[in-house]
Amino acid sequence: MTVKEVLALAAEHLARADLQKQLGELSENAAMKGELASLLRAYNLVENELAVDHLPLKAEETLSAEEHLIPWSAFSFAPAGVRAVSVSGSETCFEPRREGLFLPSVRRGAAVVRYCYSPAPKSVGDESEFGGRVSARLLSFGVAREFCLSRGMFEEAKLWDGRYREALRAAALPRRALSVRARRWV
Repeated sequence: MTVKEVLALAAEHLARADLQKQLGELSENAAMKGELASLLRAYNLVENELAVDHLPLKAEETLSAEEHLIPWSAFSFAPAGVRAVSVSGSETCFEPRREGLFLPSVRRGAAVVRYCYSPAPKSVGDESEFGGRVSARLLSFGVAREFCLSRGMFEEAKLWDGRYREALRAAALPRRALSVRARRWV
């Protein structure tokens, strides 16, 4: 799904035919201004919120450490949280620092880093980072909420927030029911 599709769906939810028309006439690399720019900013906020708070985007990379450190600039994406680091197939300890990921037990060499990341800001022609469980409908509800908040339409924002939260709950993976084994008295 493209960002443009999500924005068009959000404009439809908001009953803004003028925004839908502007989006339809917009070329892929055109500069956005006014309310269209607000819609795009709302999209980027919602995508980042989903990635950081609800459905993390995961990546795994092999990076080289120099002097116990892998600089943050070496990562392909902006890390939001490092999950694990392994060297030669075994997990090793790590410490996130201001300048990069500190590996006390690795002076030099390659390390496989598994981490969650924040998506880069998108433009209209870009593809969404999400797919599968996260539909264009779910994203459009969040975009409508953020757009209404930015315009001071608080009652409408509350309505779209409720729809967004419901769609988010529906998109979550089904979890196995927890059970406690029955006690047996001897």
